[in-house]
Amino acid sequence: MESDREVPGSEPDNSQQDSGAPAEGAEAGKSGFEVTAGRLEQLIKSMEVLLSDVEQLRSVCSHQATELMATAEDLRQQQEQLKGSYAGLAQDMQEAMDTVEDLLSTKSAFDAKEKLAQKVNRQL
Repeated sequence: MESDREVPGSEPDNSQQDSGAPAEGAEAGKSGFEVTAGRLEQLIKSMEVLLSDVEQLRSVCSHQATELMATAEDLRQQQEQLKGSYAGLAQDMQEAMDTVEDLLSTKSAFDAKEKLAQKVNRQL
């Protein structure tokens, strides 16, 4: 996550030399110590912004980790339910296959008896 906040001078100003001599231009009236103090203040502000961003990221990541753990637990529960459903359906399918097999056996026996009855009727 990038911060939309900008701290003026958050990039180091390498044009300044810490030779102890007064700086040129806009900083001409300041001593080397004042320039360094100003740069340190900017650096501190920049670090505070970065620390705030890190805290926000940590909070977001923590929240997302909690959501992921809850989702993973939900998926585990759904998997267990599906395993149970599959086992029940497999048992129902086996019972249906057994019933079909019994019906086919009964039909075969009935057909055999019917042929025998027809044969007996012809003999009479």
